[in-house]
Amino acid sequence: MRSPYTVLGVNQTAKAGDIKSAYRQLAKIWHPDQNPDNPQAGIRFTEIAHAYKLLIDPALRQKYDDGQIDARGRRQARPTRGFSPNPFKDFRKPAAKAPSPKAAAGSETADAVDEAKFEDMVVHIFGDAAARKTREHDRQDKDRSGQRTKADAPGMDDDPLATLDALFAKWKSRRKPKSNLPETHHQVEISLETALTGSHDEIVFGDNDTVAFEVPAGATDGSEIKVPSPDPVLYGDAVVTVHHIKHDRLRSAGSDLHGDHAIELAEAVLGGSFIFEGLDGPMRVEVPEWSGSDTVLRIDGKGLPTNRGKRGALHVHLRVLLPKKPDPHLKELMRSSKKAWYI
Repeated sequence: MRSPYTVLGVNQTAKAGDIKSAYRQLAKIWHPDQNPDNPQAGIRFTEIAHAYKLLIDPALRQKYDDGQIDARGRRQARPTRGFSPNPFKDFRKPAAKAPSPKAAAGSETADAVDEAKFEDMVVHIFGDAAARKTREHDRQDKDRSGQRTKADAPGMDDDPLATLDALFAKWKSRRKPKSNLPETHHQVEISLETALTGSHDEIVFGDNDTVAFEVPAGATDGSEIKVPSPDPVLYGDAVVTVHHIKHDRLRSAGSDLHGDHAIELAEAVLGGSFIFEGLDGPMRVEVPEWSGSDTVLRIDGKGLPTNRGKRGALHVHLRVLLPKKPDPHLKELMRSSKKAWYI
């Protein structure tokens, strides 16, 4: 069973209020009544409820943190230093000792059972397509070396908890039954800082049917999020339009960000650098020589996240300003230059 912290998506320093908030959001998403066509919903809801009961009780939480009980609340012996249990060991366990001649005669049957266990595990976690891919890789490996060298299923060589977290995200994104009733339209306003990191929000269907939804990181201004109805018979689906709140320094255009910065005339002519405050914090920006007010400096990777796993660009628009007080030397330079143009 997964760590209760992983199940609720909180860290080990989370306070009781954070644990309650995480539980409420996940319970709304995974309640069996809202997932009638998802056979995994009941299992996931039970896991969420169990994790909440363990972490919300200070005594049980302390025992779990100290290693006295496991994620199911059962008493366990403290593992020896350096020991890390493998949650997949029951699916794929090598023989403890060399087989006897009689056992060797039935080795093919034992191997078949072992491979069946492994394939069941792959199907359960990754689906039939991954199992087929695993079988194909197995045949290729056996043709080359006569035995399997590593787990070829996607993610099997990764951290098990990370793999199961990815599975949890996949279950969350499964499509719910579509309602034939008209859609309702809603709006949500987020700051650019929230657009950078993503957030969660809620919609109320009817009087008290609340459904949580995710505003993904990189949500652009005007993008839409579809929230399935909790009861397709009573309510239509909801469409949420995202709007960016006006920022004091930046403005968005898709995944790119734009901002203005004023520079003095000398800096525009001779070049230089300045500190610009982006969404990630301050950064130094270099100004090339002879940069006018139409100059736009592009900094890649400092915009909003994109659906390709990258980030847009930050565009800094330069604005050349005259000194606050009249500069006699600058005025004389301009007069002499003007005379030179006409000679």
